[in-house]
Amino acid sequence: MTALLSVDMLAAGQGGTRIVEDVSFGLEAGSVTGLIGPNGAGKTTLIDALTGFATIFAGSVNLDGAALAELPAHERQRRGLARTFQALDLFDSLAVAENLAVVERPTAGSADAGRLGLAAIADRLPATLSHDERAAVALGRALAATPKVLLLDEPAAGLDPADRRELAARIRRIAGRGVAVLLVDHDVQLVFDVCDRVLVLDGGRIVARGLPAQVRADPAVRAAYLGGSDGPGGSEPASPPAPTASTVPAVGDELLVFERVSSGYNEGPVLREVSLSVRAGEIVALLGANGAGKTTLIRTAAGLVPASAGRVGVFGEWFRRPAPSALARRGLAVVPQGRGALGRLTVRENLRLAAGRSHRGEIERVLGWFPALGGLLDRAAGELSGGERQRLALAVALVRRPRLLLVDELSFGLAPGVAPRLLDLLRAIAAETSAGVLLVEQFAALALRVADRGYVLDRGRVALAAPAAELAARPDLLEASYLGATPAAPAARPADFPPPAS
Repeated sequence: MTALLSVDMLAAGQGGTRIVEDVSFGLEAGSVTGLIGPNGAGKTTLIDALTGFATIFAGSVNLDGAALAELPAHERQRRGLARTFQALDLFDSLAVAENLAVVERPTAGSADAGRLGLAAIADRLPATLSHDERAAVALGRALAATPKVLLLDEPAAGLDPADRRELAARIRRIAGRGVAVLLVDHDVQLVFDVCDRVLVLDGGRIVARGLPAQVRADPAVRAAYLGGSDGPGGSEPASPPAPTASTVPAVGDELLVFERVSSGYNEGPVLREVSLSVRAGEIVALLGANGAGKTTLIRTAAGLVPASAGRVGVFGEWFRRPAPSALARRGLAVVPQGRGALGRLTVRENLRLAAGRSHRGEIERVLGWFPALGGLLDRAAGELSGGERQRLALAVALVRRPRLLLVDELSFGLAPGVAPRLLDLLRAIAAETSAGVLLVEQFAALALRVADRGYVLDRGRVALAAPAAELAARPDLLEASYLGATPAAPAARPADFPPPAS
């Protein structure tokens, strides 16, 4: 069958940075195609490129035989290409019916709220809507122009299970009217359930494609989500390094405790009744698929997101929302995803700013762990390589002598082989300083090499909690959370899809 939307050897990105490379696929009328991949794989950038919100450096995009690559976003929409966005941004001064009318195509007929299932809220303003209602309006607005191709970017984010089931049924009804649908969502099980075909993007390139069952079983997909022999680190061993007297930490008091904590944002809850702990001297791995709530948990622990239920214990005191500055003074440090240094300042200036008055001795101590930074002290942080900036981010956190370190996606954007070395160093630092570490890491195999215990989040809830060695020995349990597969045994603890012809 001829593809309605045809993408051939596409290279695209933002500004001068290429994020997706050599991507080819086709979307057929009446079919639903899934697009999955780990954080930073380039999924949203690909949708942005198709719809005119990113730079296309090479390749072609054709809709119903017409080239789109040189057309502005509004012209692509007029020709039948519609999308939703991760952020549920609506025209807040316009009622729901008016939001729909704004995007109506002149030849499409009336953007009737009743036809789109929104009659009950047609006269309301977006500010009065719940998250689920806003999500329904965002999808309705994309459908108002009766598109030929619909690109959905995280439509299930924040929805409860019943609403996810309704969304799945609605997507199938949309495809049943002859629309070609591309579905991007963190909920991999939803993608596998609703899609006819699935594409897997990793590092900006398609690494697997096929029927859902084929993709779920593909070793390249497991490597993209879980790490391992095909992922970052190459042939690094999957089991933790043998402990020695100098590397085994003396596990101490609880530094961080979550008791049935729920938290989230205006769009709705992300964490739901999460309980976990981190003790002095241990590394605790926090694992889970994209959108499971890992970064929200880090932000909740750091006092940046309040707990709506339950309580958070930090250094022996209980809070709903502790003051971030007070936690920092008492010994909590965060290494955020995407590098934690100020790009315009030099390496030396970043370290001095973090260390404060006692900067000289502390900087010398930390440079003993990161000797490569010693030759880069006068270079701007923004000019460093990815591995150098991640070392600097760790050094900036460690120069404060933290008692509790929250690390979000240490391996994000790093070259193969770099992340395992940094994680081994983090293991040694935890043993030497008795700091407790909560490690969020998208590559489970890497994290479990150095962790003492692990928690797996699934849609905001703790799905598994066990010693790291037990989790590493049962990759089928991890796959069940990441890829929706069914484990071979009960958990002891909680068709060919070729690219279009050129």
